[in-house]
Amino acid sequence: MREARAALGSEHQASAAAAVTANLAGVELLQTAETVAGYRAIRGEVNIDEVLLQLIDKGSTVTVPRVVDEDLEFVEWLPTTLTNKGAFGIPEPIGSQVLDLAVHDLVLAPLVAFDHTGQRLGQGGGFYDRSLARLGDKRPVVIGIAHAFQEVARIPAEPWDIPLDAVVTDTKMTVFRPGVL
Repeated sequence: MREARAALGSEHQASAAAAVTANLAGVELLQTAETVAGYRAIRGEVNIDEVLLQLIDKGSTVTVPRVVDEDLEFVEWLPTTLTNKGAFGIPEPIGSQVLDLAVHDLVLAPLVAFDHTGQRLGQGGGFYDRSLARLGDKRPVVIGIAHAFQEVARIPAEPWDIPLDAVVTDTKMTVFRPGVL
């Protein structure tokens, strides 16, 4: 799945980014959220920079993850934020304000694959699951962002896995936990 995603051409990537941006436009929580965690796309992940810029323009605070040891911290991001290559080659903000994940309304999470029940396969480090598990029922809404071809029949779930509340792809939005969006 990682290879297929990374092999996508620039036209397909641009088209997918535009389609995901359009599909996210209908998410009411995204329009009212004060603090949203996003990500900086790498290796074929759907680029959501336009969504992040729209959020900033409307006054939302946007954060992106930064890996610290075995954990994620969510750091305020602006287009002018200086970054360096952090863990896994991901551009991470330098010296920006860290916001507790508990103050976020919404998390837009990249993924490698997902299934029809909302199980998500990430990069394999469990970073998002650990971060979200600490918050229990008070966690923000989590929307996975993916290309439609990343849907698979079944992702094996472990007891510590945190399922997605919804997923948005270049073709549709699927809600797994009704009532949260």
